[in-house]
Amino acid sequence: MSVFTSTEPWHPERIGALALYCSDGRWGEAFDEFCHKHLQIPRYDRWAVPGGPAWLATPAGSGGFVQAARAQLDFLVRIHEVERVVLITHFGCAEYGNRLQRPPLECIPAQLDELNKAAHVLQDWYPGMRVETFLAMRQGRALSFHELSILGQ
Repeated sequence: MSVFTSTEPWHPERIGALALYCSDGRWGEAFDEFCHKHLQIPRYDRWAVPGGPAWLATPAGSGGFVQAARAQLDFLVRIHEVERVVLITHFGCAEYGNRLQRPPLECIPAQLDELNKAAHVLQDWYPGMRVETFLAMRQGRALSFHELSILGQ
């Protein structure tokens, strides 16, 4: 016997888009709203991990993050027909604060650098893939999203 029945119906068509962002649940609804309302990508594939795009920018040989990320993405690109990837890093990310031992504002340069590296990794792995990069900021309770250019293109 089921304990819950969703009011949302099954949608069999694939959207072909994936968003990779931090797993911090305090940002989840804002990430969904941004992707749905601004980017116009309903029912996108979600990949939420601590640090988000940082997983793709990790130097080779450091814990297998890049190899694990590649295996996951290869599957999603092939089976879920992903053609567009949205990378979002956010202000105050605990993964960066912990790793860099710096306050949120001082982590932003490293986050932007790794976001750019992650975008280049995806473009190298999947030529022709549409890759977009964003920084999510917080001022008090207000959350905003800022599009970034991929450097070196």
